[in-house]
Amino acid sequence: MRLLGLLGVAALLVSCVTRGWTPIESPDWHVTYYDRNGDGIVDYELHAWRGHADADWALIDTKFRGRYDLRVHWGYVFEKRHVDMPVPTHVKITPGKPPKYYMPRSHAE
Repeated sequence: MRLLGLLGVAALLVSCVTRGWTPIESPDWHVTYYDRNGDGIVDYELHAWRGHADADWALIDTKFRGRYDLRVHWGYVFEKRHVDMPVPTHVKITPGKPPKYYMPRSHAE
């Protein structure tokens, strides 16, 4: 019985071994910055992982005041969360509109 227990523990440990690891900032992970209103300040930051549509998420400055106030995640379920963080400066701004565009409805509607 003791030998069976040792074999079970050994099998469990061997099953946990991986072949390697991929860093979070792999070549397939891209961060792109957009300026939707043309004022020269980033207001949309898209994090996209090539080949994984459910892993994309974005930080959005909906009020164009220089601070992100919304984080959206396009996964199996669309998720949005309020945040409060400054937008980055001295980054390359990609021209045009983001490929995954989300703009919340105005409160006036």
